[in-house]
Amino acid sequence: MEMQASRIPKSKRLLARAFEVTKLSHALLKAQALITRGSYIRAINYHGTPKSLADGLEEQLRFFSRHFSDVSYNDLESFFRSGKWHKKKPGLIISFDDGLRSNGEVAVPLLEKYGFTGWFFVPVAFIDSPPSEQLAFARSHQIVPDESYADGRIAMSWEELREMSKRHVVGCHTRTHRRMTAEVSDEEIEDEIVHARDDLQEKLGRKVYVYCWVGGEEHTYSARAARAIRRAGYRFAFMTNNAPITARTNPLQLQRTNIEAFFSLDVVRFQISGAMDLLYTGKRRRVNRLTA
Repeated sequence: MEMQASRIPKSKRLLARAFEVTKLSHALLKAQALITRGSYIRAINYHGTPKSLADGLEEQLRFFSRHFSDVSYNDLESFFRSGKWHKKKPGLIISFDDGLRSNGEVAVPLLEKYGFTGWFFVPVAFIDSPPSEQLAFARSHQIVPDESYADGRIAMSWEELREMSKRHVVGCHTRTHRRMTAEVSDEEIEDEIVHARDDLQEKLGRKVYVYCWVGGEEHTYSARAARAIRRAGYRFAFMTNNAPITARTNPLQLQRTNIEAFFSLDVVRFQISGAMDLLYTGKRRRVNRLTA
């Protein structure tokens, strides 16, 4: 845990600690609820959740359960349809990127223990890869392996995803974990966003209405990809540019805040306090204009 925590920039750790000591993170969380009258949803995203970090993840989920309400797919649809959040506490969407096996084995049981819906965004080709090739696929497609297994499989299986999709949300994260940069061709965009979704629906045996952009760096968003997302009929699309979701948010521009299982609670509180929202204001506005 200590070694993992060193991956957090020192400046952020110090800032989070300062916010914790001064209770500023706590005050900002309360202010968000007051300003919105509790009618908002915060979306966060994880990557790997290995067994070695299960205790830290559970501590985070315990904290979330005290301050937020679960958000299912139907809850999110209802929020945008009615313009009102119908639960006592603000909503929290807990998402997981990349389809790692540890998400199914470690995160899912803990999510269910604390009454949360998981939102799992998977690259179709990674799940399709034979176990013996998954590590090489991950390394060549900017997916970070978080656990090793005797059978070599580091991605969730289609059987696991089909079972998971009965209680949780499974969305498209492109076919090959492809960032939608300017040089990606129209044909590649069509395959990564539209055809990958079609294949995901066939494998799951159910409709898929949720897409998640890969990356998060400003250059990984493009107007052409945004048009493909709209054309494909996705109802919700997630980005990673830090902002609460309100009834006025564009459903195809739902912003998430990065959290990892190795984050200490003071860093978690800092991340969702609203401070990061302010830091990302300029980038978020540029990306939203580009993809509108």
